[in-house]
Amino acid sequence: MMPEPNLKPPLCSEHRIPMAWGETDFTFDEGDVLVVVRHIPGWVCPYGDDTAFAPGVADEVIRTTRELVKVAKHARETQPQFPKQEYLVRVVA
Repeated sequence: MMPEPNLKPPLCSEHRIPMAWGETDFTFDEGDVLVVVRHIPGWVCPYGDDTAFAPGVADEVIRTTRELVKVAKHARETQPQFPKQEYLVRVVA
C-alpha cells in the first residue's frame, strides 16, 4: 500500500514537520497478553512516535489485535500446562 502520488503528507502534531511514508509497529498490552503488529504502512514522524494511517488501516489493526487477544486467552485457558506461550503470525504478500 502506497499513498496517492499527489497526496500531501500530514504534519507531525508534536514536531510540526511533514511525516514520511514508511512502516511502524503497534503494541497492545492487555494484562498478561501482549500483541505486537509489525510493518504497518503509514505516515511516520522521523523524530518521534506520531503516526497517521490511511483510511481503514487503524480499524483493521484493532480488529486483528482483538482477534489475536481472543486466541491467546483461549489457548491459555485450554492449555494451562504451558504458562508461557508465544505465537508468531506472519503474512507475506
